[in-house]
Amino acid sequence: MKNIELIRKNTFKNKIIIIDGQGRSGKNLISILLSTVKKVEKMRLDSQFDYIPRYLELGKMTKDAAITALKTEADEKLFYTMIGRDVNFRIKDYSGVMKQGQILKYFKRILFTTDEQAVSDIEEKDIIFQEMTHDGLHLVSHFFEAFEERLFFIHLFRDPVGNIFEQAKRDFGTRIGTDPREFQLVYNWNGNVIPLNALGLEEEYISANPTERLVLMVDNLFRKNLNGYLNLPEKYQKNILFLDFEDFVTNPMNNMQLIEKFIGEKFGKSSKRIMKRENCPRVIPENERNYRIYNIKKELSEKYTIIFDKLIEDYDKKVWINWNEKNFN
Repeated sequence: MKNIELIRKNTFKNKIIIIDGQGRSGKNLISILLSTVKKVEKMRLDSQFDYIPRYLELGKMTKDAAITALKTEADEKLFYTMIGRDVNFRIKDYSGVMKQGQILKYFKRILFTTDEQAVSDIEEKDIIFQEMTHDGLHLVSHFFEAFEERLFFIHLFRDPVGNIFEQAKRDFGTRIGTDPREFQLVYNWNGNVIPLNALGLEEEYISANPTERLVLMVDNLFRKNLNGYLNLPEKYQKNILFLDFEDFVTNPMNNMQLIEKFIGEKFGKSSKRIMKRENCPRVIPENERNYRIYNIKKELSEKYTIIFDKLIEDYDKKVWINWNEKNFN
């Protein structure tokens, strides 16, 4: 039975948009705005899109199984969304219908859409499936192997000072692997529970305090994500767009035009409503970054202060600006 090769040839041919970034990087804002585009479906946050590439990377899943699983997940979740099945109607959830740009159509679907009509709409109306992932850029080659040129991948960078500060507010330095409501992958290392985000840094993670753990993981993933792009074939690099959270919220129109150019579609009228609700554009206080740096560094030893300073220095180079210019100009 080990010689069986799993395949999925009967996939839908629709475009797929994946919104990616580290935790607390502002992915929700981009996903909600994209839901205003006529052809783009509501944002989804399905954990298997995070897990499957990691299972493959760890050797816990064969390549044929992982690629088939990604294709099946995308087709199934799109089809379910089109017929109103497995659609989130919780009022306050960002992935819920009430936060989206096109609310009414999801209520219509649960009453009127047949299976056959859903398939016809996907094929004839060029429906675009939208999904969200966390730090998928360092594993992006697996997504392109599954979806090829029909994948449009948007990675959102955020100042690591903001990332670490916001993650600390949500206790991510202690919750991963202990809180049953936290679903990030962890593994056993000499009897210790270690987040997969700290792979190869086990001793450091165990001895670090909660804030130092966040510095360790944000730094680790920042560098892995950059390398994930650099190691990708050039033909797929052109299907990746980089956004800067701070630049987006202060200068949204230029960034929205860049997204429109990237996906070949226009934002809908409801984008204005969503921008107002999300306080965008906004002014970032001049002293906010220094205030956060000060409060983070209060929790860091000398070793982690050096790592933190180097992370800020490398982030501030913003090498992805040149990558965007190369791919889209």
